[in-house]
Amino acid sequence: MVTITGFIPHPSVRLGGQAEDSVTHTEITQQAFIRSLERYFIDTHSIRSQDVNEKQEYTIDGLYRLAYPHWTTQQLRQRSYPLKSILDTILAENGLVDFDAWTKKLPAAHFDSEAFSNGSRRILQLRRRIINDARAKKKNLTEARKYLGQLLHTLQDFYSHSNWVELGKTDINNRLGIDENIGPVAAPNQATCISSGCSKIRVRCSFYQKITLNRCPLEYYECKNNIRPEIIAQGLLTSGYSSNQHNENNDPVSKPINVEKCSHGSVMDITSHQPATGGINKDTTIPIYSPRFDLQ
Repeated sequence: MVTITGFIPHPSVRLGGQAEDSVTHTEITQQAFIRSLERYFIDTHSIRSQDVNEKQEYTIDGLYRLAYPHWTTQQLRQRSYPLKSILDTILAENGLVDFDAWTKKLPAAHFDSEAFSNGSRRILQLRRRIINDARAKKKNLTEARKYLGQLLHTLQDFYSHSNWVELGKTDINNRLGIDENIGPVAAPNQATCISSGCSKIRVRCSFYQKITLNRCPLEYYECKNNIRPEIIAQGLLTSGYSSNQHNENNDPVSKPINVEKCSHGSVMDITSHQPATGGINKDTTIPIYSPRFDLQ
């Protein structure tokens, strides 16, 4: 069964879930890593900025080749291997947040269920662990790399699970990783979504979808402008509730029944059928998994 709770964790899951050209957690992280490496090479004068083709997507080996054109292919592979191994560790830990028995349904790990303070606290704690490991006498940094992968997953989910984009924000939230308070949040008893912005879709499933999703026909929602206008006007943060979640004390976290909160949404999310129906996640480019697929 393929369950999506954040940006799709890895390209293999994207293919298995038939999520087409959606950008995955590992791809986002890898692209950022390579861009940082490119910046490092330019800042240390190993590469001239004019030698970098901004329209080209480089690999680690490709950047090393620009920096050290005199190296043989064997030398290049040997010298770049440690860095690629480090990246593999970070990517694996990033993707595992969606599969780990504890974190896959933990709102703080994904900024779900309006757990903004909890999510920001998690990032701060992971950041502190990274720094402590980097300062330790035994500096193999293995734990720091694992924590970095986990931190990046939660950070990425803030943007795909909250209404940050719907609020018209085009820049990063610069409080993330700095302060537990990352902005004004809708009150627990304040309605945040409307059902009228969503249309219910019911379609027959393919044989492959029947096996991977364990349900047929498929029922999901396509949504537009389903955040309440007053939430947008007041600049309040909200995020969607999802099925079978739990908090840090392992107590269940359920979508309220007496106030119309947003759901995460997707064909797998039972809460998407509970008012307010639909959902607001932007994890993928297809509505089966993401009601706001248009914003990915």
